[in-house]
Amino acid sequence: VADGTVFVASDDDNLYAVDAETGSEEWTFETNAFVHSSPTVVDGTVFVGSDDDNLYAVDAETGEEEWAFETGDEVFSSPTVADGRVFVGSHDGNLYAVDAETGSEEWAFETDDQVRSSPTVVDGTAFVGSWDNNLYAVDAETGQEEWAFETDGGIFSSPTVVDGTVFVGNINDNLYAVDAET
Repeated sequence: VADGTVFVASDDDNLYAVDAETGSEEWTFETNAFVHSSPTVVDGTVFVGSDDDNLYAVDAETGEEEWAFETGDEVFSSPTVADGRVFVGSHDGNLYAVDAETGSEEWAFETDDQVRSSPTVVDGTAFVGSWDNNLYAVDAETGQEEWAFETDGGIFSSPTVVDGTVFVGNINDNLYAVDAET
């Protein structure tokens, strides 16, 4: 919800803007496949991924496409915006950093399997899980791996960072607390 508008994605291939007070539709933005990604709204732009392999930037007021960035596969990950970049994972195994203004790729960090996890960015580090059983810490500026922590199962959940500790769950019913620096 931003500025009185609810932004919601749907399996009918659309992103909707709905008036939070009345429930009336303000606009609809159509992608070419299911939209499993939750939208993120920053500075008047809605960022959302789609199963059509794209990350979209959509004008929050008009519903007009600002840009589309094509990944190599479906985007279930919800975008995170920090320091002028949009961070999003893809089923192609990459965590992408995309310029929020232009939609151009700044870097891609490759894991060994799908990245459905939504990234968290704290103090210049992007934290994200992968179906390859790893939690990754990646330099948000350069895309270089800082460290990887191996769990005993794939990670779909989004990491949370509090007081220098990264918390993340995995598919095998475990919750991990990992030192954010090491």
